[in-house]
Amino acid sequence: MAIDQVIQEVKKLDRMSGLPLEKFAEEGGYADQVAQAVKDDLKPTQLRKVFHTLKQIEMNLRRENPDAPFSDHQTKLLTLTPELAYARGRGLLPQKFYELLRECLKASRLQTVGDFRRCFAFVEAILAYHKYHNP
Repeated sequence: MAIDQVIQEVKKLDRMSGLPLEKFAEEGGYADQVAQAVKDDLKPTQLRKVFHTLKQIEMNLRRENPDAPFSDHQTKLLTLTPELAYARGRGLLPQKFYELLRECLKASRLQTVGDFRRCFAFVEAILAYHKYHNP
């Protein structure tokens, strides 16, 4: 499965919490496939910048109920979207990876804290496999 197919699978989701853990976490799953697809074009620094912003949000949500609305926490994500566009414009993010993140971070897919947690776990898995493929 190519990164285009992973993007299409994410587009089919109403919410990120609908992305089954076993579809992306296992070796050969979506996260591994994305990491392999962008391994030569994505600098670890850029991936860590995205991850760092998401990690800050995740840390603020640790005690929240997964069913709590995520809308109160979307401000930080709204600032991340133009940062991603800027990095893409400078050629620091591969186009397909940018498209995937844009789909994952859409407000319509991040309605609850649980949706965000699943999105975070997906990006975290991509980071892990990226490191695995680029020691």
